[in-house]
Amino acid sequence: MSSISTFTRTITLTSKIVSLIVGFIVLLLGLLYVVNEFSMSSQTGFFTVGTVISMIAGTALVLSGGFLLAALPESLRTRFPRIKRRDTTKPSYGFSSLLAVGLGATLGSPLFILIPLNVIQYEFVSLASLALATALSVLMAKVYQDMYLESAKTGSDALGGPSFTKLACGTRSVRYFVSRLSMWIANVALAAYSKLIFIVFDFELMPGVLTNIGVSPVASELIVWAITLGFIGWTILNVLFEQRLLRVIGHIQIALTGIMVVILLIQDVLLGDRGSWNLTGLLNIGAPSSWIFALVINTGYLYLLFFGFQEIQALERDVFDYSSVPVISWILRGYRMKKTNYLGVTMVLSVIIASVINILYGVAVFSLHPNYTMLVKSQIPALYIAYNFLGARQELLVAVAFLLATITTFVPSFLAASRHLGALSEDGFMPESFSRYSYLFTLVAILILAVGNGNFLIDITDFIVLISLGVISLSPIWLHQKKLIKYTPRDILPLVVGLSCFVAGGAIYFVSPSVAIFGGVSLAFAYLIYDIYELGTFGIEMFMPIFNATIILLLITFGPQIGPQVGASLGAGLTLPVVPISLLTGALGLSTALIFVNFVVDLSLFRHGRTRRTSFPYERGGSAQGRTRLFSI
Repeated sequence: MSSISTFTRTITLTSKIVSLIVGFIVLLLGLLYVVNEFSMSSQTGFFTVGTVISMIAGTALVLSGGFLLAALPESLRTRFPRIKRRDTTKPSYGFSSLLAVGLGATLGSPLFILIPLNVIQYEFVSLASLALATALSVLMAKVYQDMYLESAKTGSDALGGPSFTKLACGTRSVRYFVSRLSMWIANVALAAYSKLIFIVFDFELMPGVLTNIGVSPVASELIVWAITLGFIGWTILNVLFEQRLLRVIGHIQIALTGIMVVILLIQDVLLGDRGSWNLTGLLNIGAPSSWIFALVINTGYLYLLFFGFQEIQALERDVFDYSSVPVISWILRGYRMKKTNYLGVTMVLSVIIASVINILYGVAVFSLHPNYTMLVKSQIPALYIAYNFLGARQELLVAVAFLLATITTFVPSFLAASRHLGALSEDGFMPESFSRYSYLFTLVAILILAVGNGNFLIDITDFIVLISLGVISLSPIWLHQKKLIKYTPRDILPLVVGLSCFVAGGAIYFVSPSVAIFGGVSLAFAYLIYDIYELGTFGIEMFMPIFNATIILLLITFGPQIGPQVGASLGAGLTLPVVPISLLTGALGLSTALIFVNFVVDLSLFRHGRTRRTSFPYERGGSAQGRTRLFSI
């Protein structure tokens, strides 16, 4: 094989280094633009054609910067190599810790906000929606368990629900890629919401709660900062030492979840007794036409309160093969349950226990008949109810439960998101570094989304989760026959669950159209990313200049009407700088030119036989082993 001349090597290496430097700058600009646009759009809840173009332009800049960063020879490949599965050598989770994870992720901070408002506004429909969402979650947990048994029979990977779609449709399936990426986005959004609501609550509301029980301002300030430092420390512990201290984290999760559940049960009983369980007006149903449609919409809206059970499946690699079961193992000494059984049992139990607490809390709040207008004005309705009907000490207990709920939701969401991103790397969709540092990329994504509006984050999580779970629920049908037009009785359960998820997800449009539009655009982006990946290196180098040129034309046409006007707020009076449309357009033009230069250089090397390869770089869907290195230094 002939060698590359010194001049050619110098030119090629120079172009790659320039691409690397420019790619880094462009990527930062793109991220800055996307964060500002997302912050502004989520705050206003208003999406126009210009907003969509603006988001696409920012995303195009991020994709271009990412590709230019990968322009050096060790990164430039037609396919990322599939990473050998990393088995956990020391399983750390058993029945109790998994149940705590499921309950902690399910009984999150939305409970304190959504249920009081929803049950007073929709009365019977609200409770019926909670019951329907519970039934849907239990059935979905059954689908999860059935698919996990199928995975265990074949020895397939079972990390999270999307792994079932991979088993049914294959690793290279767009359905698998979209479900895995969507589940990552949803968990990142939920973790970001938990972080955001924690900060708001701790600094804005906690001082008032402490003042109500007679704590001095100085002591109150110290307590607030102690809570903040505790949350930061807990986050660092999970980010940096998660694998090393997994068992300790599991035990802490059990303790925190147990305390929260006890407080919530006490609140349910006290509030119900305070209202004498007066349910007058609860069953004013009206005509079926007036509540059936509302029931479907409200179920989709409240489903977020129950989907935490699927976080259990994301921890499958960290679970003991056999585990004792509280109470049962005490009575039947030596009794242990197999992993393939108790994963499903803990998912179902977490849904049932959470639903009992949620529904009981909803009934107890309704029995008080609080003023709906005052609930809407309060930032945390559960705090308003506890203070006005039970007193300052009970308000403090609710505040403690609320803080615990944000923590016990944040941890499972973060762990699940990190594992979903790592799984995409292991399947060859992303570089190996994404697998090794998936926790870091996930944390950065959480910090970015945390600049958005809390209500928007919670709604977009709900929508994306429902769509992803709908795809996952249909996996048993695709596994057995690959078609939906012919099905057997065993396919009825996954079909009903899958279609219910799609209907409930679509119904969110009637609650928040902007969320449904944004969610739909996000799913379209996921499909676009998959298609770009399938093009291979040379395909991307041909596609991106055309794509970017189209975006540049749209920016020139609609430029004056789009783009974030203010930077995202970082708190403490700090805001991010605004990237003007002219700079965005120029950065897109520069990155487009560099991508084209890379294409010309790579194609020249290929034509002159300077490439060592095992598969043709234009080949669609090439194997992970068939990667191309354009030259070596």
